[in-house]
Amino acid sequence: MPAYNEEKYIGTLVLQTRQHVDEVIVVDDGSTDATAEIAELAGARVIRHGANRGYGAAIQSIFTEAKKLDPDVLVVLDADAQHSPKEIPNLIKPIIDGFDCVIGSRHEHGKKIPFYRRVGQNLILRSVKTLSADKLTDSECGFRAFSRKAVQTLELRENGMAVSAETVAEASQKNLKVVQVPVSVTYGKDTSTLHPVRHGLSVFTRIGIMISDHRPLFFFGLTGLIFIIVGLVFGIRVIALFTDSRVLPTGNTLVTALLGGLGLMFIITGFVLSVLQPGTHNRGLFSRIVTKMSEHNPLLYLGILGLVLVIAGLVFSVRVLSLYAANGVLPTGTALLSVAFLIIGMFSIFAGLILRGFARWRK
Repeated sequence: MPAYNEEKYIGTLVLQTRQHVDEVIVVDDGSTDATAEIAELAGARVIRHGANRGYGAAIQSIFTEAKKLDPDVLVVLDADAQHSPKEIPNLIKPIIDGFDCVIGSRHEHGKKIPFYRRVGQNLILRSVKTLSADKLTDSECGFRAFSRKAVQTLELRENGMAVSAETVAEASQKNLKVVQVPVSVTYGKDTSTLHPVRHGLSVFTRIGIMISDHRPLFFFGLTGLIFIIVGLVFGIRVIALFTDSRVLPTGNTLVTALLGGLGLMFIITGFVLSVLQPGTHNRGLFSRIVTKMSEHNPLLYLGILGLVLVIAGLVFSVRVLSLYAANGVLPTGTALLSVAFLIIGMFSIFAGLILRGFARWRK
């Protein structure tokens, strides 16, 4: 049990938990109350942090100790009485059946969870699903069980609450079998010491960093695509204003160029980081294709594609100029199509050159 200032509940929880396990270990994360003393009196072994280091740091200490003990099953539950130790047998049953990680799901008891918590949990869950192929309904529940293999395999680094998402991502990346079982939940007025908004923002930030680490093409590619789309919106405005007044709006033009450049930079970064990632497990189909292309003559594939697009863009550009010369009206749709073909084509050629360089470097 990771615990911080839980003297109100810790004694009862330790006594209840001892009925279902061989040993109870409480990680006292710098509590300023009698949490450690009460836990020891109730029969738990206490590991003390000299200062409050965070929930994730407490989980790391639990796994460090579990690696030494090499247990058949490790059960982790919060020390604030949200979870019932009576449900431990149900939680560990999948471990006995061959699973590696069992995560409690509060989905069936959603009405008992405060509304603002449900909103935050759903948003975090959708973010975590980009890191894992497992079909989860609750990624943040602290009531979990782990097999001997999972204990020895998982390497957690997050010190804060994002460790819950990190556990899911690590388990998926290392091919551990994950399953969820329904658990009950009880929320009291003092079951959380964290401000919900600050907590949510910190978790989202860390999950975003994890996504950029584990799925760089998705993270940077999506960000770049958003920049390019917004840039195209400004580009449409530039063309419309120029068509009406024959004056080029400097500000909007600079914003268009800046957003387009940033978008391409982000996409290229995603390509490069994706290729540098070891292995192909848990990558998206597009990312795996890019990796294969980087290993087998990428300049040929992407270069030819880029050349075709650039030629198409030039053809459309000639048509745009001829129409503008004929009637003095800039065809907006054709102009945008021309720019899009030229940008994507040049990007494709540039990406082919980069991937060719990495292919040679790997050899």
